[in-house]
Amino acid sequence: MPEISSVSLYGFMLGLLVSGTAKTVVMKGMDLIKVHGNAFKHPYFQSFTLFLGEFLCLCMFILIKHYKKHRIASSEAFIEPDRTGIFKKLGKWVFCFSAAFELFASSLMFMGLVLSAASVFQMIRGFVVVVVAIYSKIFLKRSLFRHQILGMVSCTIGVFLVGLASILYEAPSARNPVLGVVLLLLGQLFAGAVFVTEEFFMEKLSCHPAEAVGMEGFIGIGYCIIILPVLNLIPCHDKALCSHGKVENSLQAFKMLGDSPLLLMLWFVNIVSFALFHWTGVTTTRNASALARSTVQTSCTLLIWIVSMILGWEDFIWIQLIGFLVLVLGTLVYNEVLILPWWGFKEAVLEHKNQSSKSPGQTTLNSFKLND
Repeated sequence: MPEISSVSLYGFMLGLLVSGTAKTVVMKGMDLIKVHGNAFKHPYFQSFTLFLGEFLCLCMFILIKHYKKHRIASSEAFIEPDRTGIFKKLGKWVFCFSAAFELFASSLMFMGLVLSAASVFQMIRGFVVVVVAIYSKIFLKRSLFRHQILGMVSCTIGVFLVGLASILYEAPSARNPVLGVVLLLLGQLFAGAVFVTEEFFMEKLSCHPAEAVGMEGFIGIGYCIIILPVLNLIPCHDKALCSHGKVENSLQAFKMLGDSPLLLMLWFVNIVSFALFHWTGVTTTRNASALARSTVQTSCTLLIWIVSMILGWEDFIWIQLIGFLVLVLGTLVYNEVLILPWWGFKEAVLEHKNQSSKSPGQTTLNSFKLND
């Protein structure tokens, strides 16, 4: 991806902000819409929507590579590493593993969104920072520095306060906040696996981040084509988790889309929002500073909360605000945007940067997917 002007970069950042806000607000809006007296509760179907959006990134990447091959070649200069083992056999299809983790993660989180407030859904996902750090330590043998540990502790406290606020002060749009928080936290365990496997694969493959996301979308669509009909055959009568008497009644989902022009429009908007979020995220990650990216991500969460309150889906809660601020503080410290000058934290950041500079293979893929 070539160097872009400041005006273009701000345009991509604005696109990231708008699409990042829209995808969560639109999904929650779809969950609350009723067609013939039935609410649109289809979390597994929404995972299919997510993969459709990611697949659009692959389509855009192929088109740009085809028509502007010289621009991509001059800027991306990937060095093809030697492939061995599973990477030699599967190549870029190795993303089938991260796509599987993403299917579990998105399904759990979208179930959590059905049961929780939109802002709580967005804030609790910040806990993935902690999960990724732990997985990276265990599986990728990464070192954890003191500023990262402080960031993890801060994120954990922030998520606890947000979850506590959700349970103590139930939002009008939250059907079951306790179960919703539990499902969202479980989703982060799989989301962390997505990010760690992506990082490992990107170190072994010559692959543009947008192409990697698109491959996951393409493979994820295949998973959904197989799994959704199976879930449609499994009876389920839990009102909180089931979809019209089934674990996932995708046929009913399509029927509701056909019967409601508004719902159908929101579905298409959601697909486009997912695609734009990832595409603008690639550009922002590659061209903007960590501070700029963190500002956009924080602004997304704030906008989602503000829009939810304007629409009457949520109420303002002081505990949630405090939890959000603590979560933001932890994220900034962990990502080395905020460097504390005391107790050796600054030295730890410098040591980490020095270590990272010796490992140029580490990917930036997760930087823009972290709060997806």
